Amino acid sequence: ARALVGSEGTCVTVLEATVRLIAAPKARVLLALGFADIFAAADTVMDVPAAGPIGLEAIDEVIVGNLRRKAKLSRALSLLPDGEGWLLVEFGADTAADAEAAAQRLRAGMRGHRSVRGGTVFTDADEIEQVWLIRESALGATSFVPGETATWEGWEDAAVPPERLGSYLREFRRLLNRYGYRGSLYGHFGQGCVHTRTNFDLETADGIATFRRYLDEAPDLVVGYGGSLWGEHGDGQARADLLPRMFGRTIVGAFREFKQIWDPDGLMNPGKLVDAYSPTDNLRRPGYQPPAVPTFFPLAAEGGIAGAALRCVGVGKCRKSSTGTMCPSYMVTGEEQHSTRGRAHLLFEMLRGETITGGWQSEEVKQSLDLCLACKGCKSECPVSVDMASYKAE
Repeated sequence: ARALVGSEGTCVTVLEATVRLIAAPKARVLLALGFADIFAAADTVMDVPAAGPIGLEAIDEVIVGNLRRKAKLSRALSLLPDGEGWLLVEFGADTAADAEAAAQRLRAGMRGHRSVRGGTVFTDADEIEQVWLIRESALGATSFVPGETATWEGWEDAAVPPERLGSYLREFRRLLNRYGYRGSLYGHFGQGCVHTRTNFDLETADGIATFRRYLDEAPDLVVGYGGSLWGEHGDGQARADLLPRMFGRTIVGAFREFKQIWDPDGLMNPGKLVDAYSPTDNLRRPGYQPPAVPTFFPLAAEGGIAGAALRCVGVGKCRKSSTGTMCPSYMVTGEEQHSTRGRAHLLFEMLRGETITGGWQSEEVKQSLDLCLACKGCKSECPVSVDMASYKAE
């Protein structure tokens, strides 16, 4: 089993697994620490583990600013202490008093850092949930920001030793600046894992060539810090071609031999991990160019109906069954096609015209949209404001 971990469907298909569980703490308390910037927050990461936290995450000023521009989570944002970068440190214990005491000790110990702007200990369960929602909304917050170019994955999961995180992030930001890229910096800082969505141009030949040059530099920066090209997600196609930069060709050759034992005909997830496709092969754009469709609604913010069909980034907040409004039909059926995410993807498939060929008369899309109540819960609750009611009306 350990040999197959990380093989990503290139050797076997996992049908079931036995897992080890750990007990969840009975009480939780959250400490939010505000810093001068996200780099200063990263510099202090190694001061936190001795306090015994059960969670250590980070968000930056880009995420907070984007949420404000989107008018999302205003109550949650008002709870954050002053700062331009934040560490969210969670403590767990058998009693709330013990968890709070640990959080207060760390807060007191952090007062000596010049870069610390403030710290707040949250004991109320609702406030804790509100603050965590900021971190959970990070992917959506950095997607489709009004007035800005689209941001994409592509280098969102690199990890370095936590003790070197601050220095790495400064160099990483300089690398982005050199290419004219911008991106948020957030993630699992306790493990040195950094997420970011970046305004790569993946729609023009020049933009894709620039992205490819960027990918020739970014791995060396991570490996130079003793890091990994990915911290939690898989390689898939995005990074598989870059693996020799981290493991060397001998080890990747051993991966290839191992795969051939399990999959001699090369049928299992080909083009991933070994004998990999290039990261710039099989991109959705520029190949996805559906014909312009005149619409009743302007859909200018989405980039027309074709842009609207690409708006969903797959967060899956529409797949909930007990809170909020979005999405009432999914709450009843539990079927992906009745979630906002499923409907958005079906619209994309309809416009692409490969698997769904009926166009605007598609029976598959009709079945998906038929149960939509046009309640507009998705427009307000979806992190990227997928407005399925308007798309259905169109």
